[in-house]
Amino acid sequence: MSPFPTNFLKILELHEKCNSTVLRKASDICPNDVDISMDPEVIKIRRMVNSVLGENHMMKSFVRLKPQGQKVLFGYMKPQHDVWLLVSTFFAHRFPDTVIVLGNNTKSWVTIYDGNTIKHSQAKSLTSTLKELEDIFGESDVEEPKELWDTYYWSQYRPEAKNTKYFKQNVRQKYMKAVGLHADTDSGLKTLDDFTD
Repeated sequence: MSPFPTNFLKILELHEKCNSTVLRKASDICPNDVDISMDPEVIKIRRMVNSVLGENHMMKSFVRLKPQGQKVLFGYMKPQHDVWLLVSTFFAHRFPDTVIVLGNNTKSWVTIYDGNTIKHSQAKSLTSTLKELEDIFGESDVEEPKELWDTYYWSQYRPEAKNTKYFKQNVRQKYMKAVGLHADTDSGLKTLDDFTD
């Protein structure tokens, strides 16, 4: 089990129900005490931090990026907590010099990492942000990057790692509904629907 994060206050701030009262209480507690305390208020704080960390992990694991041209990767994301910065930073470091756009019908988060600095920007809906980026970068041959991305994506697929019981246990229904059950699960063209039968 990993140690409780020392920067837990920053993580706690991202929780949807975090307020000044909770932050004030948490600022008087050291990370070790939060991790082991049996005080009901401290347990609540610990659960809030773990909820944010869990959602951050789920988003990094299950958000699937798609190419738009050669400079942009985008993915649908509708988190419960404000984990936008954490998730977009993760993908930006993974794909340097690429514009990462994560979003949904109401807002999006645009991030780029050039190898030295990382830049973030909050924007409108995912659709409108992608349209603006298409206007900025101009028309490009979308098929070639898509083919390259599909080749990479499926090269990472390992049939022996498929574990539907583990998948059902770890992927909550709200995430499956949020993506409309359209995410591919293997090169056999199965979708998330196949896991819910």
